[in-house]
Amino acid sequence: MRNLTCFLVLALSPALLLGQKRDDILSIQRDVAQLQDQVKQLQATQDQKMAALEGLIRQALEQSNSVSIAAGTLQRTLTDRLNDQQAKVEAPIAILGTKVDQSADEMRAVRENLADLTRRLAALDNKLADISSAVRTLNTPAVAPPPPAASATPATPAAPAGVTAETLWKKAVRDYTAAKDKQALSEFADFLKYFPDDANAPEGQYYMGLIYDHGEQYDDAAQVFQAVVERYPDSPKAADALYMKGVEYQKGGSDKQAIAAYRAFIKQYPKHANVPKAQARLRVLTAFPAKSTKKRKQ
Repeated sequence: MRNLTCFLVLALSPALLLGQKRDDILSIQRDVAQLQDQVKQLQATQDQKMAALEGLIRQALEQSNSVSIAAGTLQRTLTDRLNDQQAKVEAPIAILGTKVDQSADEMRAVRENLADLTRRLAALDNKLADISSAVRTLNTPAVAPPPPAASATPATPAAPAGVTAETLWKKAVRDYTAAKDKQALSEFADFLKYFPDDANAPEGQYYMGLIYDHGEQYDDAAQVFQAVVERYPDSPKAADALYMKGVEYQKGGSDKQAIAAYRAFIKQYPKHANVPKAQARLRVLTAFPAKSTKKRKQ
């Protein structure tokens, strides 16, 4: 019995083994099929995701293009507006610049006109002085004066008999008023020679300077006026003489000497009535130096 059983087992073993293998193969096939299905599902899912990603990329590209187009449009719009605004601003600025340049030119022209007017006024002042002198010296022969007295002589000579300071002074003033400059000059010179310390001496010296001015001997007149300043510094005529010294040098074309005289006058007599005139003449001389071509009378 036991042997029979063993035989049956041995006889049935191949069949059992074949059945077991078949089941294993079927199981493997099912697993493979299931795995293939999973792979297909995974592939399908991956394809879907790739398709969705591609769609997103296309959308992003489209949006980027739209943004680029909008940015370009905006840039063009801004550029056009800026150019338009710049054109609108540049035109008024150009006009304003032109007007500023025109105003500057006009201001320069005004300054030049004012300077020319100042020169003309100074020249007119000189002309008026010349006219005043000419009225007095009309039909009077040219004066040939002696050298101007620059300083008092060490020893005062005695006056001729019958000549007094009062009589000589009155005669000199009378001849000066009558435009007899030659006689008046000689008489004032005698008065200063014999009476240099008289109260009228500074004025006599001053009159001599005016006579030289009438004869257009401006350098001689300036020296005589300087003699008033040096010999009679405490006299009221000293200030007038210093101012006239500058006037004479200016008339004679000696600008440097005139400037020095005016500055000395303003410094020494800052409250004198002629200070504004001296300042006006200084401005003309320093800003627009005159080139006098006027011939001095010898």
